[in-house]
Amino acid sequence: MPLPDSERVVHAVCSDAFEASSGECSLELYQGKNVSVSRLEVTPLPQQWRVLAATVQKLPGRKLERLSELGVGQLISTARNYRPREKPEGFILSVEEDGTPKNRAHAEIRGNISKGLSRQLVGIHLLHTPPDGFDAESIPRI
Repeated sequence: MPLPDSERVVHAVCSDAFEASSGECSLELYQGKNVSVSRLEVTPLPQQWRVLAATVQKLPGRKLERLSELGVGQLISTARNYRPREKPEGFILSVEEDGTPKNRAHAEIRGNISKGLSRQLVGIHLLHTPPDGFDAESIPRI
């Protein structure tokens, strides 16, 4: 079921998509098909850190560094209005609920996000730093 435009979602920013020295995300952060996000309406931001750290840090050395937040309406509008030469009609995306046993707030950005559109989204996202005392590496993997 599509999420309303008023909802806000977060996307995990892991060490493989984050440059610690500059504090910047990879411009390809959102690139790809059916990108996983998590709904703030279901799981508030303070709890998102634990849930996402437990699910995204499965590869050795991969660490949750930040959370990237976007409004659903903002994301869909940005995609529709982004018109590169090879896609003058813009991108049609939807954000659909897709709760899982490990993350009941899980959702997906359905569609295929190009590198250029990902750059646009990184340009408008709100980047959250971990709360004081949060140690992503101490969270058990699920």
